[in-house]
Amino acid sequence: MKEPEEKDKKEIEETKKTAPKQPLSETWSQDAQDELQEFIELQGIYIRQ
Repeated sequence: MKEPEEKDKKEIEETKKTAPKQPLSETWSQDAQDELQEFIELQGIYIRQ
């Protein structure tokens, strides 16, 4: 896998600093999986269930 470029690293760090700190919901892991699966499917890739 390609290493992030220096510009990308700076952008990630800046996002971490400015992102609002929200408490995780009880279903955060399932929410993250659903969001990731939706993103992957939007790219035209379908995963077996």
